Amino acid sequence: MRRFGFRGSIAVLSASLLLSGLSRHAGAQEEPKPPGSEPAPPGNEPAPPGNEPAPPGNEPSAPGEPSAPGAAPAPVTSGGEKLGSISWRDIVTVPRRPILKYHRVELIPTYNLTINSPVVRHHGFGGVANFFLSETLNIGLEATYYAPQTLEHLFLVGLDDRVVPSANKYIWSASANFGYVPIYGKFSLFNRWIFQWEAYVQAGIGVIQTQWIPRDPADQAATNFDVLWHIDLGTRLFLTKWLTIHAYLKDYMFIDQFEPTNRDPALMGRLPPGSTFVSQFVNNLVFGVGVGMYLPTNFEYKYTR
Repeated sequence: MRRFGFRGSIAVLSASLLLSGLSRHAGAQEEPKPPGSEPAPPGNEPAPPGNEPAPPGNEPSAPGEPSAPGAAPAPVTSGGEKLGSISWRDIVTVPRRPILKYHRVELIPTYNLTINSPVVRHHGFGGVANFFLSETLNIGLEATYYAPQTLEHLFLVGLDDRVVPSANKYIWSASANFGYVPIYGKFSLFNRWIFQWEAYVQAGIGVIQTQWIPRDPADQAATNFDVLWHIDLGTRLFLTKWLTIHAYLKDYMFIDQFEPTNRDPALMGRLPPGSTFVSQFVNNLVFGVGVGMYLPTNFEYKYTR
């Protein structure tokens, strides 16, 4: 019995040593896994190409902040400002109007000259006051005093035809006007100065006083008060924010009363009956210039933002 127990113990010990050696040999046969092949824990997946974090010291600086030491300088505009410091307010795509007229008053001393009468020329001295409801609409008042100039043609016609034509001289006129500016623009002079200009149309209604030029200077002259209306075309050139130059054509239209050709000598120079007056439609075409002054002399821009 003892011999069997001792031999059994030796067999069990030998089998254990054999199994231990086989397990170590199998562990040595397995290849080690390369670094980084282990599965990444959740939330630590690698970033896609192009999204790698910038190396320290090369982070982009925010607009308006100084760049980091050693970094490349930011681009600079022709005005000396950094591109990163320019806001949307500094970018202007459409230039604003250099001069505004809204709710301003324009005072215009004027001079005009009749250009379609062959017998009497009138020099008109007057003024216009305009109030602008908007940049394109205005209402106004005008008044003109006339200095008549009798041309030699008046007497030459009488010598040739043996009949002196009927003619009237203008004393004064006044009207209320309404204007509209359909055309606005700017132009450059000598590639240095920029001027604003505009073209306008205007219409008005008023009154004019006229007086006969008697064929016989000893005869009495009748005075007429006629309703007139006019249509104007003009242009306005801005020299400064408050100073302008005007040039215009105006057609004054009215029905006037002229001296009758067969004035009765028995009246001894007195006025003939009104029924004998000669009514005639008159187109008084004038060319004029003026200098406009705006009040107030300055203005403010208003923004919607």
